[in-house]
Amino acid sequence: MTAALPRAFRWFWVGETVSGFGSWITMIALQVIVVDHLHAGTVGLGWLNASRWLPYLLFGLVLGALIDRVRRRPVMIGTDLVRAILLCAIPALWFADLLDLGVLVLLVALLGTATLVNDSASQAFLPRLVTRSSLQPAHARIDGTNAAAETAGPALGGALLAVISAPLAVLVNVSTFLFSAIVVALIRVEEPRLPPQSPPPPKRRLGHEIAAGLKWVYTTRTLRDLAVWTHIWFAGQAVLASVTAVYFLSDVGLNTVAFGIVMGGSGLGGIAGALSSGAVGRRVGSGRTVILAHVGSAIGVLVLISAELAADGEAGNGRSTVASAIILFTGMFLHGFGIGLSNSHEMAYRQSITPDRFQARTNTTMRSINRAVIVIVSPLAGFLAAATGTDFALVLAAAIFALTAIGLWFSPFRAARLDRG
Repeated sequence: MTAALPRAFRWFWVGETVSGFGSWITMIALQVIVVDHLHAGTVGLGWLNASRWLPYLLFGLVLGALIDRVRRRPVMIGTDLVRAILLCAIPALWFADLLDLGVLVLLVALLGTATLVNDSASQAFLPRLVTRSSLQPAHARIDGTNAAAETAGPALGGALLAVISAPLAVLVNVSTFLFSAIVVALIRVEEPRLPPQSPPPPKRRLGHEIAAGLKWVYTTRTLRDLAVWTHIWFAGQAVLASVTAVYFLSDVGLNTVAFGIVMGGSGLGGIAGALSSGAVGRRVGSGRTVILAHVGSAIGVLVLISAELAADGEAGNGRSTVASAIILFTGMFLHGFGIGLSNSHEMAYRQSITPDRFQARTNTTMRSINRAVIVIVSPLAGFLAAATGTDFALVLAAAIFALTAIGLWFSPFRAARLDRG
C-alpha cells in the first residue's frame, strides 16, 4: 500500500518520523529535568506543559494566515534548523549551572513557537503531496510511524537517562531535526507562491484572512462540532499530561527506565490504533470511529488510576511493582490506541473539505484553540493535583474524555464519512 503513495510523500514521511522520534526522547528528558533535577513537581510540569503550547495561543492565528501566503517547504526546513539550535542551549546552560525552571520554560516556549510554524506548514503541505482520496491512508501511515517513535522514543529515552544526564539526552533530538531538514530539502514538489484564486498581495489584509479562517472553521457545521469537542478533549489531555510524570515517578514509584517503557505504551497503542483506523472507518464511518476512540481514552485513564492501588497492595509503601507497571502500560496503551484510531480520520476529514487556500488557517485555528486550552488548563491542573492529589486529576481527565465522546455522539459529526474517491 505504501508504494501507491507518491515518492515525495515518502520523503516527507521519513522526515516526520525521524524528527518525531527525537521529540519523544526530549519530552521524557524534559519531564525528568523538571521532576528530578529541578524538583518542581506537578506545578513545574504544569508550567512546562503550558509553555510548549503558549505560542499557539499568542501567534497561531496570525502564523496560519501568513503560511497560507508562502511556499511551505522552505518554512519546514528553516524551523527544523531553528529547533536544533534551541535544543543545544539546554545542555549548554546546564553545564554552566544556569538552567532553572524559568529558563527552561522560556526555551520550551521558543521551541514551541518554532514547532508551531513547522507543524502549520507541514500539515498544509501534505494535501499538495497526495490526492484527497489518499489523505486518510497517508495520515494513518504518519500516525503509525509517529506512534512507533512514541513507543521507542520514551523507552530509549528512559534507557539513556539511566546512563547519561537528562539535559544531554536532548542532543539526540538535535540530530533528528537536522536529518529532517535535509530530507525535506530533497522533496521536489511544485508549490504556488500564492494559493489559487487569491488576490494580489497589496490587496490582502491579514486581519481579514484570519477572520476568514475562523469563519470557515466555526460556521461549517460538522467542522465546527469537531473543532469544539476537540477543544474539550484537549482539556482532558492537559490534565493528564500535567500529572502523569509525578504519578508514575513519585506516587507509583517507577524508576526512569520503567517510566520510559510505560510511556512507550501510548506509542504502541498508537501503532495499533493507526493500523486499525482504515478498517474501522470503512465499517462504522469516520465520525463513529473518532467517538469510539475517545471512549477508549477514558477507559485507559481509569486503568491508570488502579496502578497505585496495586503498588500499595503488594509493596505496602507505594513503591512500584511489576503488576503496577503492567497496569500503567495497559492504560497508556488504551489511551494511545484511541489517539491513533482517531487522528487520521479527524485530519483527513477536515483537510478533505477545506480548500487549499484555507489549509494552514484551518489547521492553525483549530490547533491554536486546542493549545490555548492546554496553556490555560495545564497550570490549573498542576495546582489542582498539588492540592487534591493526582488521583482526582486523573478521574477528571477520564470524565472529560468521556464527555467529548458523548458530545460528538449527539452532533451531526457522528455521521461523517470520508469520500474514498
